Order: sequence, then structure tokens, then C-alpha cells
Amino acid sequence: MRRIVPRARHATWPPPLNMTLPATLFPLVRTPEVRNALRRDSIAFGFDLPEDTVRDILDFAETTPIGTRGDDRMFWRADVRDGRLADGTPVVLAMAPQPLDCAAIRRVCRDPALLAAVTDFLGYAPTKTIPRLFWSFVTDATDEERRRLGQTIDWHYDVHDFHFCSASFYLTDVTAGAGAHALLRGSHRGKSIRMLLGSANAQEEEVLARFGHDRLMVVEGPAGTGFLEDTSCYHRAMPPTDRDRLMFQIWFS
Repeated sequence: MRRIVPRARHATWPPPLNMTLPATLFPLVRTPEVRNALRRDSIAFGFDLPEDTVRDILDFAETTPIGTRGDDRMFWRADVRDGRLADGTPVVLAMAPQPLDCAAIRRVCRDPALLAAVTDFLGYAPTKTIPRLFWSFVTDATDEERRRLGQTIDWHYDVHDFHFCSASFYLTDVTAGAGAHALLRGSHRGKSIRMLLGSANAQEEEVLARFGHDRLMVVEGPAGTGFLEDTSCYHRAMPPTDRDRLMFQIWFS
């Protein structure tokens, strides 16, 4: 429907594709290859950020106020020690409320190769572009605290809109013990009726039985590693145990 119905005329971010955009940060990206990988595996690589872009966003994240779900207080990255604030409050996940204040983030959001790949996959130019910048901290919080504070440690699929995808970028080195993203390749297709009509969350044994252990992928990589994902696949965040993780993510729909 979005391919054939005229869109409402209103200001959007990023600018439409027919406007002048900067040179791409991802010169090796080939749109058809990205589309095919997303349709086959739910994920496409090749969107690694340059070192200077990583450094600029990391510097911004270290010096901008952040906050956690259910708490109006703002604090700094340096205020979090062992996953807690000075008063003992657990900090599992902390978001930067105004990521577009960072010029490097604005630059990535309007990258022409990224937008072309997203547009090709969706079938229309996205009109909703939502950037998120957040820290995931090593902490002794329980799984229930993690869920309450917004950390998606359970297998689930997203339902942001009728059609959507997301770009994710590691801004710190990420291993399995540093908050790696996990997904089941190709699980955007083949869900059972119960999975589609019930909760978007599922138990690990259920999704592995449905899709197979061989589809399980844990995305590890150095700072700058980036990928595009159809997050209607089953995925989850692995809680950091070795080091804190900083991630920049853009939701497109």
C-alpha cells in the first residue's frame, strides 16, 4: 500500500532521497546484495563505520546526559560504576535523549547508501527514522530487573510498523560477553500461527526447535561494526558480562 498510496506532505528526517546528500560512508555496499541478504538471512553486513565517525559518536556518548527507564534523573556515563549509580540504583540500559545533537549521528542517518538500501528493501522511502544511542552496562541486576528496565534479553520479534528494518552499529568492541546481538537467521519467515497471533516473545527452546540451532547467529565485532536487519526475525540482546557496550541504532519504517 505504501508503494502506491500518496504520502502525507510533512517534514521528515532524514531528507528525501532526491535532495543533495553527502558522500556515503559505505562505498562498498551493493543494494541488491543487501536486499537479498535481508530476505534470505534477516541480516546484511557491510555497514561498518569509519574510525573517525566511531570516535565522534563515542565522545558524544561519554559527554551527554543519559537516563534510564522509569527514572526522571539524568546522569553521566562516568556516574555508573559496576552497573549502579552512587545510591545503588541499578542501571542496565541508559539512553541519550537527544542523539541528533551529535553531528556524526545526523550524518549516518542521511547516508545515501544506507537510505538506498533501506528504500530498496522496504519498497518505499522511509518516512519514520528514529535514532537511538544507548549504553548497556555490566551489572549484577536480576533478569527481572533487566526486563523492567528495558533490556530485551528474551527472544522476540519487533512489530514497530507494517514494514520496517533497523541499522545497528557497535561503538565499542563487542564479543559474546560484551552485549552481543543474537538472532535466528531467516526467522522473519516461517513463524507458526501461534507465534504470529500470540506474544512476540518466545522461549529459547521454542524458537530453536522451530528454526534450528544452525540458524543461531551471535554478532561479534570491533567498534564500528554495522549491519542492517529485518527485526521481524527473532533476536535478543545478550547481557554484558565482561565490558559495557555502546550501540547506535536507527529504526526505519
